[in-house]
Amino acid sequence: MPQPGRAKPDPHRRLIEVLDAREHSLRERIAERRAALESAAAAPDPAGDAGDIAFDHTRAEVEHDLIERSLRELGQIAAVRSRIAAGSYGECLDCMEPIDPARLEINPLARRCTACQEIFERRGGSYGRPWRERCA
Repeated sequence: MPQPGRAKPDPHRRLIEVLDAREHSLRERIAERRAALESAAAAPDPAGDAGDIAFDHTRAEVEHDLIERSLRELGQIAAVRSRIAAGSYGECLDCMEPIDPARLEINPLARRCTACQEIFERRGGSYGRPWRERCA
């Protein structure tokens, strides 16, 4: 029985701590990658040949892609925080059924139950039919 004056424990406290740590790590990684890109762009190798230039260009593309990936994950973390605040965290975005807690433990960013995610991926990330037909 809860004692008067004591707040109920937050069921998402541990998840929020994990999200906070991951967000911090991603922000640091993005800053490091941006700094590396800026320093490479500011000091090109004057003795570089075509191979060096191609390598630098490819490396910059990879760094940009990694930054974009980290930014997408930050967006997913923000979406999880919004779902927690709205009380819909752990509910499949498509069929509205609860997502298996084991799935959320492994992937706290999961937005769909396993069945809906499999259908989503088979269709290349889009649906052509209403969700009710997908999960039946």
